[in-house]
Amino acid sequence: MMYRLFLFYFLILSIPLFAETNSSLVTGIARDAIAESFTSQTLIDRSSLIKVHPFLEKKGAVFVTLNKRDQLRGCIGSLQAHRTLMDDLISNSRSAAFRDLRFTPLTKGELGKLEVEVSLLTAPEEVGYDSVDSLRRQIAVGEDGIVLEYGKQRATYLPQVWEQLSNFDNFFTSLCQKSGLGQGCLSLHPKVSRYHVKKYSEKSLIRRPTPNAGLFYPKACSETEAWFTTFEKRAQQRQEKMPKHIPRALIVPHAGYVYSGYTANLAYTLAQKSSTKRVIVIGPSHRVYFEGLSAASYEAFQTPCGLLRNDEQYLQRLSEKFAFGFLKEAHSKEHSTEVQLPFINNYMPEKKVIEIIYGNHVKGTLTKLMVELLKDPDNLLVISSDLSHYYAKKSAHQKDFICLDAVEKMDSRLLEKGCEACGYVGIEALLKAAETLGLKSQLLDYRTSADASGDNSSVVGYMSASFW
Repeated sequence: MMYRLFLFYFLILSIPLFAETNSSLVTGIARDAIAESFTSQTLIDRSSLIKVHPFLEKKGAVFVTLNKRDQLRGCIGSLQAHRTLMDDLISNSRSAAFRDLRFTPLTKGELGKLEVEVSLLTAPEEVGYDSVDSLRRQIAVGEDGIVLEYGKQRATYLPQVWEQLSNFDNFFTSLCQKSGLGQGCLSLHPKVSRYHVKKYSEKSLIRRPTPNAGLFYPKACSETEAWFTTFEKRAQQRQEKMPKHIPRALIVPHAGYVYSGYTANLAYTLAQKSSTKRVIVIGPSHRVYFEGLSAASYEAFQTPCGLLRNDEQYLQRLSEKFAFGFLKEAHSKEHSTEVQLPFINNYMPEKKVIEIIYGNHVKGTLTKLMVELLKDPDNLLVISSDLSHYYAKKSAHQKDFICLDAVEKMDSRLLEKGCEACGYVGIEALLKAAETLGLKSQLLDYRTSADASGDNSSVVGYMSASFW
């Protein structure tokens, strides 16, 4: 027993110092490596990452495991450190996604439903044994990863497999079958080696709460996807003609999907043509009063079908120019930005996200921020706003058409003639930024809640628009 404990601690301590890094970093590299296959962009900035994290240039051996809705979707790795950790991580991530022969190659639609896990391995060490019982005494159930070799046959199970095969006999019977040697292969006295891992999983990431799931949009992935299918079929039935331009910014509504989902979906359908690296969602605070700008510092954003990663590196660079706070209470309750996340996960799962919520006294600052963001071709802006609230339909049209006219004519001054919108400040800032940069605009859709409810006496207006 003392020998087993000593060996366990020896193996753990033999993992290089870079094992002390965080889950966000290594799983982020793994996810970006896969996402690069679905975009023309280079998402991994090797030089910048290595400059900040030099351990990535040291040799390392990793396994990358992909799970989709808690079911294995791919797992490929290295048992020996034969190249840099960065190279091994990138290569094995792509192999797990596209070259695991047990599965068909990953599709873009599946990317947003994945959870990534990276295991950093110690060097395998052979276990000497003269019988199955002596091997049984030496194996640490739940701790040891095992490599089984006999002739040209070889197979391995990571320590995580003990969670499904929780005793020695089941574990080795399954591993023998995986190797192709048959379930009783220990009678052949194969070579057995053990290793340990440092595990990094997206499950451990700090995620934005989703209090509005089940209210504004469904909690279940299948129900959320059903809405997108409904919106797409409705657009086909109406023979909607999508513009040919690639948007740099969008205005989208943020009511419940039953009311404004179709209007927003037209914008996101257009936006999926964008090759930007990130989507920056900007919306007003509805429930928490504060002044200034708040940028979410969560590591990931949860949606019913999977997660989106926060672009922490870019946000850090942006924070050097703009005074962002992080008012957790505002983000944990705000629906104007939250309802956008399932759309992004469905149509642009390869992109990272930044969430910014604005309070009072931000007009000039918000315009400057949007100009800065739009100057970067790697950014797609999403400005969240509904229009007038709770007027009779005819009165709502009068007020909403002022907003639509200002957007269509690219003239922020027209908003002052009576446009009402909960995201007025965001719309105005985008128009001013677009005017500064010489962008064009196009309205995509307008409707009111009456289109869904049939109640014309008290309606809310919804618009979607594209800027390029």
